Amino acid sequence: MQELNSSLSNSFSLLKKVKTMQTFCSKHPDCHMMQLEGHAPFCPMCVRQSKYERDTAIVMQGAWQSYRRAFHSVLQCDSIFDDDDLKPATFANYAVEKGSEAETNLNKARHIAGQYLDRNYKANTIITGVPGVGKSHLAVSMVKAVNEHIKPDAACLFVSVNELMRLIKDSFSNKNSPFTEQRMVKLLGGVSLLVLDDLGSEASFQSNHQEASEWVQQVLFGILNKRNRTIITTNLTSEELTKIYNPKLLSRMYKGVVKNDGVIKFTNATDDKRKVVF
Repeated sequence: MQELNSSLSNSFSLLKKVKTMQTFCSKHPDCHMMQLEGHAPFCPMCVRQSKYERDTAIVMQGAWQSYRRAFHSVLQCDSIFDDDDLKPATFANYAVEKGSEAETNLNKARHIAGQYLDRNYKANTIITGVPGVGKSHLAVSMVKAVNEHIKPDAACLFVSVNELMRLIKDSFSNKNSPFTEQRMVKLLGGVSLLVLDDLGSEASFQSNHQEASEWVQQVLFGILNKRNRTIITTNLTSEELTKIYNPKLLSRMYKGVVKNDGVIKFTNATDDKRKVVF
């Protein structure tokens, strides 16, 4: 209390030293300039306006940061990985040999990621090929690059299809689960760019490729029917996908793919990066 009284006393003392001048502010013609002894003259209205603008700028900066986090952090907070080793993946740490198929596909992935920076680019991308060649790594790199550079900011998401289905199924018996079918279809259907990783795995773990369950296809259709900017990775060929999914779902997967040369294909020319040599 003593410190407060002392501060107020000092403020009143300064106010007594402020003198009203005969001159007027050039910006506010009705306002007299004022001067504190030993300091340059000032306009009280200009001071108030400056403070208001400064306070507004601080508020707007905070609002902008909150707005950007609301979009920018979706990728980090809401993505669903079944392999945490993928999280650090970027274009920079995707190892390739010069002149290899992997280098060609890396360059194509970079190019397509650049196209997704244009919100008017409406096309899906299929990354296909044998397991272990880095399809998921490229997909993570693409969505990260778009998430970082798209203007204005937009929500992006990476989702393992197999893990997504497991979490949704778990929500059937867990009322507190955030992974309800309704919420996940709405979330995945609404983001600007979505990666559906390892499509087909939910139906192809068995020795013979059986048709994906009707429920799985309904969930995927609900997501893809709302979208036209999706990156899909799969170990399966188009012929194998035809045996698993119904034509209506396939048509949603292939939106804009042929027209925009949206297939990134790996063959046996690219070594399995995860194979173990005994």
